[in-house]
Amino acid sequence: MGTSTTTGRKMTADALPTRGAGRIAARIDRLPLTWAQWRLALISQVFWGVIIAADGIPAKVYPFVWMPRHAFGMAAFSVLLAIQFGVGILVGEYLIGMVADRWGRRTALLLSTLVIALLMWPTALTDDIGLLMLFFGLSALGLGGVLSTNVVYMGEIIPPRERGRVMLGSQVLAIAVFGVLSNVPAILWIPGDYQAFIAFYCIVSLVVLVPLALWAMPESPRWLEAHGRHEEAERVTAQLEAECLRRSGLASLPEPDYEKYAVAVQTHVPVRELLRGKYGRRTLILLAAWILGYSGMIYGFGGYEALLFKGYGFSSAETFGIILVSSTFGGGIGLAICALLGEAVERRVMILIAALFASAMLVVLYFVHSLPATYILVTLSWGSTMVWLFSMYNYTAASYPTRLRATGTGLTDGVGHLGAVFGPIVAGWLFTITAVFGHVGWFVYVIIPGALIPAILIAWLGINQRRAVLEHISA
Repeated sequence: MGTSTTTGRKMTADALPTRGAGRIAARIDRLPLTWAQWRLALISQVFWGVIIAADGIPAKVYPFVWMPRHAFGMAAFSVLLAIQFGVGILVGEYLIGMVADRWGRRTALLLSTLVIALLMWPTALTDDIGLLMLFFGLSALGLGGVLSTNVVYMGEIIPPRERGRVMLGSQVLAIAVFGVLSNVPAILWIPGDYQAFIAFYCIVSLVVLVPLALWAMPESPRWLEAHGRHEEAERVTAQLEAECLRRSGLASLPEPDYEKYAVAVQTHVPVRELLRGKYGRRTLILLAAWILGYSGMIYGFGGYEALLFKGYGFSSAETFGIILVSSTFGGGIGLAICALLGEAVERRVMILIAALFASAMLVVLYFVHSLPATYILVTLSWGSTMVWLFSMYNYTAASYPTRLRATGTGLTDGVGHLGAVFGPIVAGWLFTITAVFGHVGWFVYVIIPGALIPAILIAWLGINQRRAVLEHISA
């Protein structure tokens, strides 16, 4: 290419192969890594951090507000968790995942934001369990939407050689935003002003995320190309090329290798492909891993974490302080280490290592749970759990082709939330009936079927993704 920022546009017109042949993907993947890609990746993770901060609000409010008021009991609380964690997110991931594949990644993120902001605020006004189930369930559609879309968008604008470093590095911001937004207001407002705690998320979602979706992030050029919208894909890609050339200081950009890429133009979402052939096998493995993981180490643990700490005698400030430190420092440090490793470690191996370490910390926590020990052990365990979770996000999104990437991610991660339907109920039952033995049944459930088995499934039966071209991984 030449030395001017318009060269990419000229080359596109003169030298590219026929439409639908993967030229946009080839051009994106040969770009040098600059702030241009980092900025878009970080924006996508702000969506995750802000919206997922609303995930688990009932788990924070129940021990210190609804339980002391005798508004409803543990059985109803477990069902409420199942509806928010499981049913709402499941439906949202599938439906908004299809929106992302049919109408665009940015459209899906905007829709997710509006759903969470507009449908959650009534939960601040009632103790009625029926209304809480209704509005937490509906608002959770937005949680599901961002889960099925944010990592897909990020993966489609990052070159394969930098995918692990940038995705996990950007997810440090997601963890920081999530940890601060979900716990600092809890420390300040629970139990006294818990209504403000809930309303806060609705306001932040509208004020922060809507402008980002409308003005700060372009549509994924890979998605545009896969849907035959070549002029728009060309415009976005040319802007990205120009910024990368300017920021890199290079005289010219490397030539794209078009022979490596093939992207089929698709105007509809071929969902049946997810259930047959090689994609069907990947879907089944991912479904098993997500269902078990969500039932145990994510929601089976997270749903009762505050209750566990309250049972240890910790105050609400101490409880949310532990969760704040574990989610921000533990998760942030874990993802930062993984980002430094980049593509040096195969992703499915990282998933196994994270689950083993998280489980080991929980075993120690069962025997030692003074306040200092709980801070340290939960921080280490939850940090490893976040490495497992985000590695699974990235692994899942890279397992499907562009035309059904968000749908595949939404289906597997979304249906995986079936684990968040029965997981909190089973975990809650075990938490209660083994309370006299230190909740041993709950610990065993979280560790073995909830952490170790899903990690072993991915490590044993999964596919290699390290440094591979996105189109080749998912082909």
